[in-house]
Amino acid sequence: MRNSTWLSCLVACSLGLMLACGGDDGDSSSGGGKGGSSAAAGSGGGGKNGSTVNNPDPPNTDCPLKDIGPQSGPYAQKGACCYRTSNKARIDESAPTRTYEYRTNFFQLINHLKTIDPAVLGPTTVERFDNEEQSILFRFELPQENGKVVAKKATVSIGSGRYNCDGTYSFYSATAAPADRGDNDKARWSVRPFQADVMPDKTDATRVKPSYKDALPAKNRLSYLPYLSGAPNYALDWEGVSQGFDILEMPTGDDNIDCVGSRTSAGRWRAGGKTAAYGPLKENDREKIALLGVSFCQLMAFGSTPGAGDCLATPRCMPGSADCKWQRLPDSLCPTTDDEKAKWTCHLGYGGNPDNDAVKLNCSNDLPSEVNPDMGTSAGQCCDPLGRGDNGLPACNAWLQINEFVGAAVEITDKPADSLQESCHGK
Repeated sequence: MRNSTWLSCLVACSLGLMLACGGDDGDSSSGGGKGGSSAAAGSGGGGKNGSTVNNPDPPNTDCPLKDIGPQSGPYAQKGACCYRTSNKARIDESAPTRTYEYRTNFFQLINHLKTIDPAVLGPTTVERFDNEEQSILFRFELPQENGKVVAKKATVSIGSGRYNCDGTYSFYSATAAPADRGDNDKARWSVRPFQADVMPDKTDATRVKPSYKDALPAKNRLSYLPYLSGAPNYALDWEGVSQGFDILEMPTGDDNIDCVGSRTSAGRWRAGGKTAAYGPLKENDREKIALLGVSFCQLMAFGSTPGAGDCLATPRCMPGSADCKWQRLPDSLCPTTDDEKAKWTCHLGYGGNPDNDAVKLNCSNDLPSEVNPDMGTSAGQCCDPLGRGDNGLPACNAWLQINEFVGAAVEITDKPADSLQESCHGK
């Protein structure tokens, strides 16, 4: 099977915005688990419900985890991307569906390099993922007949989750988030599956994709991603908030069923996919990041210097102009009312920020009578980055975030986790 971008532009559920930067470990050039035997990697074991998974690759000694297990057996990290359980080996051609499950082993922000300094924050963020402190999980349940994917509805689940310290992962449950933080909704970390249309003959962005109308509820849900204080005693530090998460690029084909991207022999990650999300100002200004002493909103606006300004109250000005504290202006517009959320979703509304080329500017100066990019209309109204109402435009109220990622095949349990990620060092 040749490679294609069958998940490119897959309109997915909202996902907490990742604070992720490349550092020395990145190379952009390119609860509880289920049973399994203690057989060596490459042999049987590790499947759900006692099934056998014949992982096709041996353990990879270039993988980052040295004191987080399992380091041998069916759940050891293996293959080019350090996957734990092969997707390819779990395909049952007699079943009505085939399921591909991934964890993002690496996430790199590529369009906020001026404010989110990769030299300062990159190694910290890479370490979060390398130490299993943070997980973004993908599950694609694709319809099949006679061993081939067919043109019916797929079920897609994308959201934050945790590592179970035994080689398996779990999405967070509807009661996992603390009620005294964020928007006080204990279900804000949980995943909400959605339906997508499958067109197996397509090799572009339309192969697996929900309609724009069907995707609106999922894309417009505010989603919160927990960030933890460091080991050995993890605790909730702060939460990143986003709307409109979207997979821009995710190649398929036999070579990518288990690995989307890779880890090099030099110990660097080589990204294989790309995502977009939108970080609203207001919701990202509620909590301070302990490491930096600023909110995520302040970080995106002014960088990591404490006391630079209030991202909601500081008058906006053109970056680089005299006495201007702003380093990156908001460039996107997200719906805030129920009426708006029923009609349109977050979109790029200003084309003046650098490094946003992966997302096309597709907006109208006037609020369009119809918003449906699937039908060739605009994504919505343009916005004023300076917030002055120029040309009658609304103020931009969010930032576009573009990330590169490495996706690695894993086993996601069917039981969501009720508790926060624990330290798996020494286990």
